[in-house]
Parts: sequence; structure tokens; C-alpha cells
Amino acid sequence: MGFETRLGALLLVFILCLPLVIPAEGGTSVVMTFTGDCTLGSEDRLASREDSFVGYVKRYGFEYPFAKMKDFFEEDDLTVINLENVFFDRTTNKANKRYLFRAPTSFAQILKEGSVELAFIANNHILDYGKNGLLSTISAVEALDIGVFGSNHTVSLGYIYEKNGIKIGFLGTYQAYWYVGRDALSKLLNSFREAGCHAVVGIIHDGTEYARNRNKKQQQMADWLVKQGVDLVVGHHPHVPQGVDILGGATVLYSLGNFSFGGNRLLDITRRPGVRADKAIIARVEMRFDAQKNYLGHQVNLIPISPSGSSEYNNYQPVFLTGEEALAAMELVQYDTGFTLAPYQEGIGALQPFVPAQDVENLQP
Repeated sequence: MGFETRLGALLLVFILCLPLVIPAEGGTSVVMTFTGDCTLGSEDRLASREDSFVGYVKRYGFEYPFAKMKDFFEEDDLTVINLENVFFDRTTNKANKRYLFRAPTSFAQILKEGSVELAFIANNHILDYGKNGLLSTISAVEALDIGVFGSNHTVSLGYIYEKNGIKIGFLGTYQAYWYVGRDALSKLLNSFREAGCHAVVGIIHDGTEYARNRNKKQQQMADWLVKQGVDLVVGHHPHVPQGVDILGGATVLYSLGNFSFGGNRLLDITRRPGVRADKAIIARVEMRFDAQKNYLGHQVNLIPISPSGSSEYNNYQPVFLTGEEALAAMELVQYDTGFTLAPYQEGIGALQPFVPAQDVENLQP
């Protein structure tokens, strides 16, 4: 049985074997899924090729990229991706940089078809086509009732998710803006407190591409967010999985790796010989709250995936990994983690111990 067929056949088994979420008595659980880098577009010079991301979607439809993950995403309360391209119908106003990723505004439908509810946009590609491309992307996504958040030099957007009276705030940025924009992030955190948020999730977008270890800048950003009262930190940008920290009552996931990544038609990285971007992680996180809406803590399940259903080339359709491939993905995470992670279990994932909240009043000034 081939790589793609075998993994696809195991998808239903994987989902059915996941542990049931049991909230505290009288309380509420919020279940979220986080993915890594999603480049749902192509370079303009490659977009007309059949083997480009745009070419695949034109041939197979908007449901194609997330087809093997949709059932899994439908189980949670909120699926959160890092959207690392623009949805823009023009090719004007290009940034002066090597890699620019774009898709037509209609391609935002990929998110809807894939059961994605929230997109982080403050990364190094959201301004590939300037402010016009950014605003076009926000408009295209929000028109489908999908949320967006993230802060850069052009916008500062937070997002609040609500379930059963529980409110969770989302914010995030990339490292270059964090140095000069911490006041704006602090204002967002204050707005979350004023809105009565019970927990906060922060996104960091930084690191060295294709590096096995997190760097000091990632650690500085994560540490700052946790000290501001953020309860969970999720990282993107290196394109490969990196490690985990527990800082007080917060889990930090430094890099999940790629998800559906249209930025490269290959899984081998030609500018980093010997490096392959064929393994990644998605994080299923359960946040728990008691009957008085106090935040109790969270539990993270690290689930190995491949960004491609083919091991020979990138077909832009992520699949769950199993067996030796799953263990190899977890080894990448463990390599950059200073403690021993709970092991991967077939059909479940690597379910980590519950992390109690450092302070149930963690959003108080």
C-alpha cells in the first residue's frame, strides 16, 4: 500500500481513537487545533504550472488541500492556522523581496471548505503585495465568517472566541514588529481584560528557517508573552518542528512546521542540502474552565503529520503520520525540548500531561 493510501486509510481509525474531552464537572472545555505554516498560494511565475499550489487547486477544487484533515478539524471548537500568503486578484504593488505568495481572493474558500475558523496573518508574507494585498486578504477571509488576528506595522488585530460564556483572546506578531510594537500588544491584552477574557493565546512568528532548534529571539518573545499573562504560545516560521517549553502555567510550542505549504513544490530544501520539510506537527489543545469560569489549565496533544500525501514530492495535501514516520516527527520535537515529552501512541498522538494554570486570575493587571 502506498504512502498516501496507507495514511488515508488510517485517518478514520486515528480520529476514532482520540481520547474524549471530559470537562470539569459543571465547567467548560474549549478544544482548539493549531497548524503550522499554510501558504495557500504560489509565486506568480509558477502559478500557471500544473504542479504549483494554484494549479492543484484549480484542478481539484477548494476542498482539496485540507481534505484529509477536515473531519478532524470539524471535531474541535476552533481550528487556527497561520495564513502565509495573500488573497489578492492583482499582481501590482509587489514587495521588493525574493519570495511572494499570492492566490486569487476566491481561494479563501479553502479555509471554509476545510473547517478553519481563525487565521493568524501577522507573518512575513502578509505584506507581499503591500497594504492593498493585506486588506484584500482580510476582506476575503472575513467575508466567509472566518476570523483574523495579528499585529504588524499596518494593522493590530486581536480576536476573542466565546463558548458558554468563556472568552479566549488571541493575539500575535513577528519578531521585527515585537521589538517596536509591544505597546500595541499590551493594549490588546488590556482590551482582552476589559472584555472579560478568561484566557489568552499568543502567536510568535520567528526563528531560523529549517533550523532544528529555537533561537533566542523566539524565547524572548515567548517569555515576554507569558509574563504578560498569556496562557499558551504557538510558534511558526522555521518550517520544521521545534521544541516545547513549560513556562509557569503556559506551554510554548516554538514551531509546528509546515501544513499545506504552497511555497515549495519540493520536500527537499535545495538551499539547505540534506534538510527535508516532510514532517510536521499539529497541536490539539484543550483548555479547561470551572463552573465559575476560572481558567484551570490546559492539555496539549502533539499529532505528527506530513504536509504532503506523497513522500516524493509536495502534493499540498497534509496527512496524518503513523508508525516510524510519526516517531521520526516526534524525535524532531524532542531534539529541541529540555525535558522528556510524553511518548507518541498510535491512533492517539503524544498526549502531554495537564498543565495547571499558574494563576486562575491570570488576566488581572
